[in-house]
Order: sequence, then structure tokens, then C-alpha cells
Amino acid sequence: MSEQFDPYRKWLGIPPEETAPPHHYRLLGLAIYEDDPDVIESAADQRMAHVRTFQSGRFSQISQRILNELATAKVCLLSTENKAK
Repeated sequence: MSEQFDPYRKWLGIPPEETAPPHHYRLLGLAIYEDDPDVIESAADQRMAHVRTFQSGRFSQISQRILNELATAKVCLLSTENKAK
């Protein structure tokens, strides 16, 4: 029996028990309540660059969904107003 593909685990190293769904900090591999914008931006950019390597393969649609989630997390955590929510 083949295992269902889990992009969070395979690409981002997030275990299945932490993906229901993963919060923004976890998606970006950050400590909870990280507040340094440079650290947040760097983490997001690194993760997005990695996931982009899968855009043209058989998981292209999944990679786009994950890229959107990463971008949303980045924007949210870089906005003081959104981060508070």
C-alpha cells in the first residue's frame, strides 16, 4: 500500500501531527512569537525557494498551494496588526 504524499512532511519537515493545519510560525520553521522581521522574511524566502523547486514536477499544484500558504504566513507575521490576531 502506498503512502499518501504529505508535502508538509516531505518538503518542510513538519510531522503529520502538527499539520491540522500548521500555524504560520510552524510553516516558516520559526519559534513561536518570533518578532524579528529579518528572521521572518529570511525563513519565508528560504522555504519558498525550496518549494519552488517542485513547481514543474508532478506535484506542481500542491507546490503552488504550499507557496500561497507560505506567502500568507510571511505577510501575516510581518504585519504587526495581522500578527496580533
